[in-house]
Amino acid sequence: MPAGDRLPYPRPPTAAAAWAFERYLRGQARRYFAAVHWAGEAGPVDEAGPVDGSVRTIFVANHSNWWDGFLAYLTTRALGLRFQILMDARHLARYRAFLHVGAVPLRRHSPRGAYEDLEAARRYLVPGAALWIFPQGGRRPAAERPHACERGVAHLALGAGEPVRICPVAFRYGFLGEQIPEAFVLVGRPWAVVPGAGGKKELMTEIELRMNGTIDTLDARVAAERVDGFEPLVRGRMSVNKRMDRFRHAVGLLEGPFEPRNG
Repeated sequence: MPAGDRLPYPRPPTAAAAWAFERYLRGQARRYFAAVHWAGEAGPVDEAGPVDGSVRTIFVANHSNWWDGFLAYLTTRALGLRFQILMDARHLARYRAFLHVGAVPLRRHSPRGAYEDLEAARRYLVPGAALWIFPQGGRRPAAERPHACERGVAHLALGAGEPVRICPVAFRYGFLGEQIPEAFVLVGRPWAVVPGAGGKKELMTEIELRMNGTIDTLDARVAAERVDGFEPLVRGRMSVNKRMDRFRHAVGLLEGPFEPRNG
């Protein structure tokens, strides 16, 4: 798509479209994951308050996997918020159906176009909605930490005219003893950004610091295979041996409680 071309700005997703897309994504996740787990970091949430629909909210997340945007959608629905996400306009032009489920175009490769699209995206930064941004600008290797990120999120937060809650999120994927992989979402501690407080560079430094801290926390929990404290966002398929064990328990061939996870 030429840099100057602009996609139509979408209306917020209808209830029917949101329900249908969530049902489709849950089916896909059940097919390809043993489980999708999610959790929120414990402790105080600074002056931002709980993650609910009362404050304008921006979610900032690492982006290393095709699944990230879809898990962002499911996480948003679990939080009871309306989903919106900035998506590269060139990709969105190829998959226009996403315009109907919350994708908002951003012409990243045109400075003027990016500015115009960010200004237009302010209409989606409203109470009750979650605006997702991947500040890395595109998919990056999982081992590459967020640094030198694009400043669009700072532009939106500092120019909103009202306090904005920013919430760091980490996504990770891996095999934890099961036949198929598991996905993990950690919603970090939000904090409030007051318009006009500081500059974009300072805010991006804080955003990168908090994103990396959330990633570090999730990496440590996944490396130790500590799934306690996570809630099931989607329950997926069991490993072959566990499906066999469940049948044996059902017909009385195995005693004791059924353990759904491999040791």
